[in-house]
Amino acid sequence: MPEKTRPDPNIRKCRLSPRASQLRDAYFKALPEICIERPHLITGYSLKHGLFEKERISILDKAKMYRHVLEKRTAVVRHTGSRMKGMKPFSFKDRQLFPGSTTSKFKGVPLYPEFLALTLWPELWSISDRESNPLFLSEHDAKELNANIFPHWMEATILELARKRAKEEDRRDILHQIRMLQKLVFFMASKAQCISHTIPDFRRPVRDGLRAMIHDAGKRCSRAPEKEKREFYEAVGEVLEGILAYAARLSEAAQNLADQSNDPDEKEELRTMADICKKVPAARAESFREGLTTVWICWTAIHLENPNIGLSLGRLDQLLHDLYRRDIDSGAMSIEEAVELVCCFWLKIGDHVPAIPVAGEKLFGGSGSNQAITLGGVDEDGNDAVNELTYVMLRATELMKLRDPNLNARYHPGVNSDDYLKRLCQVNIETAATPAIHNDRAVVAALQDKGDSLSQARDYGIVGCVEPCSNGRCYGHSAAILLNLTSVLELTLFNGRHRHTGTDPEDLISFESSPPRTYRDFQALFTKQLKWMVDRTVALNNFFGKIHQDFYPTPILSSFFEGPVETGTDLIQGGATINASGATIIGLADVADSISALKKHVFSSIRTVSYEDLLQSLQTDFEDNLALQTRLSNPGRTPKYGNDDDEVDEIVTWIVKTLDSQFRAKENYRGGRYRVGYWTMTKHAGFGRLMGAMPSGRRAGANFTSGITPVSGVTPDLCSALRSVAKQPVGCLSGGVALNLKYMPEPNQKQMLENFAASVKAYFEGTGTNPEGGMEIQFNIMDREMLKDAVAHPDQYDELLVRVSGYTAYFKDLNPQMQQEIIERTQYRLSNGQMVP
Repeated sequence: MPEKTRPDPNIRKCRLSPRASQLRDAYFKALPEICIERPHLITGYSLKHGLFEKERISILDKAKMYRHVLEKRTAVVRHTGSRMKGMKPFSFKDRQLFPGSTTSKFKGVPLYPEFLALTLWPELWSISDRESNPLFLSEHDAKELNANIFPHWMEATILELARKRAKEEDRRDILHQIRMLQKLVFFMASKAQCISHTIPDFRRPVRDGLRAMIHDAGKRCSRAPEKEKREFYEAVGEVLEGILAYAARLSEAAQNLADQSNDPDEKEELRTMADICKKVPAARAESFREGLTTVWICWTAIHLENPNIGLSLGRLDQLLHDLYRRDIDSGAMSIEEAVELVCCFWLKIGDHVPAIPVAGEKLFGGSGSNQAITLGGVDEDGNDAVNELTYVMLRATELMKLRDPNLNARYHPGVNSDDYLKRLCQVNIETAATPAIHNDRAVVAALQDKGDSLSQARDYGIVGCVEPCSNGRCYGHSAAILLNLTSVLELTLFNGRHRHTGTDPEDLISFESSPPRTYRDFQALFTKQLKWMVDRTVALNNFFGKIHQDFYPTPILSSFFEGPVETGTDLIQGGATINASGATIIGLADVADSISALKKHVFSSIRTVSYEDLLQSLQTDFEDNLALQTRLSNPGRTPKYGNDDDEVDEIVTWIVKTLDSQFRAKENYRGGRYRVGYWTMTKHAGFGRLMGAMPSGRRAGANFTSGITPVSGVTPDLCSALRSVAKQPVGCLSGGVALNLKYMPEPNQKQMLENFAASVKAYFEGTGTNPEGGMEIQFNIMDREMLKDAVAHPDQYDELLVRVSGYTAYFKDLNPQMQQEIIERTQYRLSNGQMVP
């Protein structure tokens, strides 16, 4: 094994420090609290400077506004308390090692009235008491939002600005697509909510400091001939000066607390914190803690500009390894202190949660803000990049068991060691749900297929759930489109209509078509309906993108990205080195199994049901023909994806190739191309509630299957399931995939670990049709009966971590539909590779 991948054995001996343990306890005790500081400041500034009346908001307008917020926001060094269940306040000793916070609260909920915060308006006085995932909001703050903040944004959200422009330009197609979007059964276009699925580039802040970046922007501004570019560089200077002003106020606040403290240890801690904030992020970081502090302060600033959904931190073990190594080798920091620093940093990352309205909770609730961190893999030259900091971060994850950050580990077969792979599996066993494991060989090939250079592809990080993108240089918005593939099947079956909106002649959604007579007819019709849907989702996404270009430039994020500063072009205008947009697909396995059923039972020579009779049974949810439902759903009578059956696996391949060819041909509003992924968050449960019975035998309202995973209960053999997924062409999966597996805990942990690592390695080895191997795999290691007990007694399982579809969540926070989906997932025993009945 290469020397740098051999970790210090003391890392595994590290325990949760009293500081981290106390903070963790407070974190789980705390109820999220809505913070209105950001909307209060931006609304006041926008009113004073006339931004609501402007036909276009320049990047300099935005930069000056964000500088104002950074200079005025609360400089929180340590919290004195929070709220807990029942809204009762509680106090605790906050001995965090990192100053600053995303909001003014210990566990805050930031609001972005530019996007979807106004959906909370109807529940301002009930949100604190709602049954599912309540968010505390004080009476005073509710009145402030109701009277003085939300009214000003009624016509200024991204969605309303898009609707207004579509009316002005008489774009009836866009208005129709917005109506389709709001029906929820066809697709979701997330630009009305955010663009923030990306990874900033923190190399320059850590290596050079913000003062050097300001100086560089000033020089470029003086040389820029065009007004737009000069404005861009002025904007960069504005926001970076704002971040430095915020850091200076954090330093002053820490020093004031130190002066007031009578505890010598606390006084010294606060003085150290004050000294660090005097230095960074203005200057380059020279210690591990300074590096983490730089990233953290910049991170809080980025969240002032971008909603807290899917913003990810990239490869922190690569970014900070040299600083870590220097401190360890010089004796300035011990292994235990390094683990404690990472534990505290992990808690800071989770200091906020997204604002989700009650309707969202019912359909898609339970998600955190999905801030992904990526560890391990190879470097830009293809060398082993696993280092000792990788193992420190794994140990911190093992000790903390938090949903945020969403940890993702890279593994390159033949380059990274078997011991490293076993360690990843061991952490999964200990936490029961993290990290997800990505196959470098497959991911690099997928990114190269979309035009990334080899070195760019090798330097990928994970965004949000499982989406790979070149670290700090690809502005990909991997969640731009969430397409419900079962609605494409629905339009195909019901002649351009959808049961959710009606199947009468006047309920036409897409276009009229004749019933298919052969399987080839059906494939052609499905492809035509898919093209119709893709055309519309892309057109709406691009229309939303142009609204962002005119009203929501991003000077802060552009300052921390490869490309914009070099070209003088904002990210939203296409300034990134790599531009892309992402579509993720919900319902792949359900559609594939339905097409398999149609192929065998309707279009083959052994036809067992007519096309018309099948549609009638779908309309009645099989109540008129339960025998047909049994026949369609039985894997012994109808081939199912996930059983290493080439015929049905080729249906999946045909679908993913068709989707890839349709999307990759489309250009986005920034000049990039679209990439397709198969991860579903909780959308497979939410969309499932809205959809009728399917030819696969699935009953109405049942959950769809997550990610790229085969349908639950139809794949009795683990190896066959892995082979089916690994057959799929990675070039068509460049937006990332989530393969969800559930393993039974076993008493012989040593043997379980061996089998665990062997199964991952086999999945990554590749097949004849796909030599790169499976792309991604993630796990729940828990007993089904325990999950059922957690449903019955949620208060006893506050900290139960589960893997949903690409991210981790606390089981108790999930809606009942999603909890049931995890309970129903196929569970295997690693000792024999067979499904647990």
